[in-house]
Amino acid sequence: MKKRGPIVAIAGAVMIVIAASIAYSVLPSMPSGSEGGDFFPSPESLFDSVSDKVTIDAGNTYTFSHTTSAAKIPLMWGVHIVDYNPDDSVAISISNIFGDKFGSFVENDPIFIKSFDVPKEDTYSFTVENKGKAPITVVMLFTENPEKSKALTDPNSPFVKNILPLAEAGFLLIIGIIVLISGTILGVIDWRKGKNQSSRYI
Repeated sequence: MKKRGPIVAIAGAVMIVIAASIAYSVLPSMPSGSEGGDFFPSPESLFDSVSDKVTIDAGNTYTFSHTTSAAKIPLMWGVHIVDYNPDDSVAISISNIFGDKFGSFVENDPIFIKSFDVPKEDTYSFTVENKGKAPITVVMLFTENPEKSKALTDPNSPFVKNILPLAEAGFLLIIGIIVLISGTILGVIDWRKGKNQSSRYI
């Protein structure tokens, strides 16, 4: 029992080494000075359908549209301000050709992602209003039924090849650190117990 601390600590250290190995294996060999822009996926790469870039002047609106291929499926959509500045702000309202409303949102961040269940196969309009004081360039992002999205399930996609392994490595690293600390604490406790027991026989 007195060896439980070192054993647990070694197990934690092994987890940390494995996590580091996973992270190292997915990190690309990049020349010095590279910023790694091709390594981490852009927001657009996580969606199946991406609109063209559109510039919207301050106070103006632009309407994007997306026609769903099926009814009663989740539609994940997003707005990406590609030239974002801290003062930028957009308002998004969603409707269909019959005038039914599906939500209105005001967002001050560069990327805004939401989803809703489409009641029927239809064309949905996403009206984006520039509420800031300067022109902005935006793209709309769409994915139907995100759980089956090619962008998230394709083995060769940046998300699956890079982000998922790094997330797994990060999780394993956290668990390894916790186990290592626990093993160290157990080792100190066992050492103190052994010291106290030996002092009784003196």
